[in-house]
Amino acid sequence: MRHSASIIAVLILLFPLNVWGQHGGRHASSGTNGGTTAQPEDPDAATFKRAVAEQATDGQIAQFRLMTKSTEAARKQSLDLQHLNSNAAGSEDLSGKANGLQDSVEKALADTRIFLQSFSDSQEANLKNLARKLTKSGAAVNKSAKGLSQQLQQQTLNSGRLIRTAEGLEKALVELQSDQLNLGKEMAVPSP
Repeated sequence: MRHSASIIAVLILLFPLNVWGQHGGRHASSGTNGGTTAQPEDPDAATFKRAVAEQATDGQIAQFRLMTKSTEAARKQSLDLQHLNSNAAGSEDLSGKANGLQDSVEKALADTRIFLQSFSDSQEANLKNLARKLTKSGAAVNKSAKGLSQQLQQQTLNSGRLIRTAEGLEKALVELQSDQLNLGKEMAVPSP
């Protein structure tokens, strides 16, 4: 009897421990066809993978900063135009500021388009709603800018109308800038 107990002890020590671990394991289960099915992905891991997929590249960070800078410049020029006094009507100053604003808005919209075009497939998929919102606010800015362009094509500028157009344009630029910053935050763009 003693001899059998020592043989059993030797067999237990020699028997690979990983075989014991295969019984009752909970990481994979055997299906009826003998294949294994994977467990659902950990929600924390899924969140991490999504954040990595959305994260801005170095080039996108540079383009983001350029985009927000040009949008801020357009906002500032819009405010400057709004603060011109009424006796600036018809002056070259009014026309010059309105033309400068038009150029700045075009640059801000172009920089926004370039930024959105830089998205990878996973960024496009994961950031679809924020990108759509940014595109929509860009369209509102573009619509307001067309009103400015139409006024600049007239022989004489109406300062009151031009200032109201600049007010509407500035509101649209504020929305555009807000959508840009929300997207940048989601993409983990660091503050400058």
